[in-house]
Amino acid sequence: MNYDYERNTRKFYQNDETAQRYHAMFMSPKGWRNFPSRVVARRECRAIEDLLTRVPHRTALDLPAGTGKLAAIFAALGTRVVASDISASMLKLAEAEYTRAGCEGATFRVEDATDLANFHDDSFDVVVCLRLMHRVPSALRKRMLGEFSRVAPYTIVSFGIENGFHRARRGVRAAVFGGGRDALCFCSVAQACAELSPEFDVLSRVWIAPALSQEMVFLLRSKAC
Repeated sequence: MNYDYERNTRKFYQNDETAQRYHAMFMSPKGWRNFPSRVVARRECRAIEDLLTRVPHRTALDLPAGTGKLAAIFAALGTRVVASDISASMLKLAEAEYTRAGCEGATFRVEDATDLANFHDDSFDVVVCLRLMHRVPSALRKRMLGEFSRVAPYTIVSFGIENGFHRARRGVRAAVFGGGRDALCFCSVAQACAELSPEFDVLSRVWIAPALSQEMVFLLRSKAC
């Protein structure tokens, strides 16, 4: 797949307008058009909270933090968070969301998941990486996963899983609402597991909302532990 990561992922989120649209899609309480996205976001938050309770942790790297969707979960669990994203525009909204959620001690840093050299080995107890891998080509995903394994013993990461149902669903959505029909960097469950296996043992995996979303979340333990 010829996917331009630099243009379609790194640069795509580098402005305030895009960050505001993203925030409205997943976190705004209003608007019928974004209702499916809000349902997915709520299911996602419940799944992440459940997986985090299975991991002995006090610290977490939230990367990409987006606009702060997980802030309330980290606050409820008393997790000390470094919230990072490639986009300063996204982090600006995330900081407001973390403050609103009462997530004390959170820090905010612009970071690129392909190179976490600013963090030493085992800097965190867990990395949480949601809604990124479906916008990253396989070779770069492997680099990111290697960095996650290095900086934390546990990782929670989502992949966009492709199948016939979701190809058809994207086509219907594009016909009704507009937008692209592209497959981004989705993959099969088998491919996701193959990419994970060099660095991690898979402890659990869960579909978020299989009728609405291609997102599958994996709970992983680093083989470097």
